[in-house]
Amino acid sequence: MGERMSHMSQRAPQVEIGLTVAAVARRIGIAPATLRTWDRRYGLGPSVHVAGSHRRYSAIDVARIDLMRKLMLNGVLPSEAAKTALVQEVTPTNLTAETTSTPSLHLVTEAEYQADNVIALDSPKAIIRSLNRAAATLDASGCDQVISNSLESHGVVWTWENVLIPVLVALGEKWEQTGEGVEQEHLIAESVTGLFRNLANSVTEPENARPVLLACAPHELHTIPMYAIAAGLAEQNIASRVLGARMPADALATAAKKIGPSAIVVWSQTQGTADITIWDSVEPMRPAPLLMSVGPGWQPDLPEGVVKPLDFTSTLIALAAASGR
Repeated sequence: MGERMSHMSQRAPQVEIGLTVAAVARRIGIAPATLRTWDRRYGLGPSVHVAGSHRRYSAIDVARIDLMRKLMLNGVLPSEAAKTALVQEVTPTNLTAETTSTPSLHLVTEAEYQADNVIALDSPKAIIRSLNRAAATLDASGCDQVISNSLESHGVVWTWENVLIPVLVALGEKWEQTGEGVEQEHLIAESVTGLFRNLANSVTEPENARPVLLACAPHELHTIPMYAIAAGLAEQNIASRVLGARMPADALATAAKKIGPSAIVVWSQTQGTADITIWDSVEPMRPAPLLMSVGPGWQPDLPEGVVKPLDFTSTLIALAAASGR
């Protein structure tokens, strides 16, 4: 009997324990939230099934995760890095040091990774580098994906302020100094506008019965900030209507009368387009909408009853309050 048991023990397959999300995060040097996103979006997740426990990462899983991280640090788009990591032959990572120790119950946070100076793949610099790389090759779908990933992970406000504004400003300055890069700026602008418009249109059962009306000053061509505001409102389930560039004063007044908005927002990029007389055309209505001049073009001397917020966040807060949130 003893010999039989010994023989069976020798033939029994070894069960791979694998690593937890937190353990892989510590080993590779990225946040647990990022690992979960890669699992959900690209299929780069744990493959070891342990009875009564969550799935765990095998030695091959960890090697593929590490390969994806290295590819992204070299500027490869996340989707392409994931495809390569899934099909390329990799050397299994030695998990001995991790599996012989007692698993930690502490979940590592994003702040702790930053404090330990671990490279953050979803940091503004990393996202900007990926976006610039896609734009440089005029990869429209790549631009869409980088921006979409950031919006899903960080939201509209963070992406707008930390990624999109710096990229668009830098490309604008490059064009002014060298005359180059305008095609990249236009490509990113189209991507941003499309993604923001989709977000704004995704509100099907809004919190507000009266939408926010968004328009550019009569001679203003810059529409992206309007779509950014619309997308930011959509994250709060607030509906809006974007009327676009160069909105004549009488047309704005007609639209306001038809819609009965909770707020009217007019954007101006430069002083040359900041025509305060546009507010003269808006007739009083009940209930009275919030009147808001937004953008660097507007000066402090605005008509009575028209407010000018300090920044993007305060704009969204004021509009949410006017919409009943």
